[in-house]
Amino acid sequence: VVRLPLISNFTDMDALAVEPGVEVSFVDSAAAVEQADLVILPGTRATVADLNWLRRRGLHAALARRAAAGKPILGVCGGYQMLAEAIDDEVESRAGQVTGLGLLPATVHFGAEKILRRPTARAYGHDVVAYEIHHGIVEPHGGEPFLDGCRHRSVWGTTWHGVLENDGFRQAFLTEVAAVAGRNFVPAPGSSFAAARQERLDALGDLVADHLDIDAVHRLLEHGTPTGLPFIPPGAPTTPGG
Repeated sequence: VVRLPLISNFTDMDALAVEPGVEVSFVDSAAAVEQADLVILPGTRATVADLNWLRRRGLHAALARRAAAGKPILGVCGGYQMLAEAIDDEVESRAGQVTGLGLLPATVHFGAEKILRRPTARAYGHDVVAYEIHHGIVEPHGGEPFLDGCRHRSVWGTTWHGVLENDGFRQAFLTEVAAVAGRNFVPAPGSSFAAARQERLDALGDLVADHLDIDAVHRLLEHGTPTGLPFIPPGAPTTPGG
């Protein structure tokens, strides 16, 4: 996963870590980008700014070499936008016309209204439930359909977040990615991201219950803070003339 300076929705990749044999790393070097079996360009709070960062770091060239060699790349939301041929942004960066990485046959324009949706689809023979939150609108004009986006050879792009949390889709996608990368990946039966996430939430809840005075929290919620509590500067309230 490319560690963009303004990365967003990085939890999209959490689901990959539940698969035995899959190692997830956040990287920012050209060498790491070239060596990985799969590179993911994640979401970003500022597509054009992070695209410029990619170019300053030389990662654009590493991504181009990957694509030319047929090595898998997945772009998600802002990452998908970067993979397009051209970006017209008068909203987020106000940079106007910007040249994209050109690894997917698509163009992007930024709309004033943010798109918020909970889309569903079927892909690789499995149901996919996802979510959208973006200003950038990507319009493919070639390649193969992939969810709401497109695929061109070994490069995939989608605006949808959370797609990898769908177990069947994730395993089918990784199986194809592994084949393209020359790896032998056999999905582990019973891998469930929902179960893994619930286990982590339960562990967090147990930690809170074991180490926090829950009764005191309830009293604060119901009755507010007691009067006369000491303050640690600079948090103390000011008084007139004080």
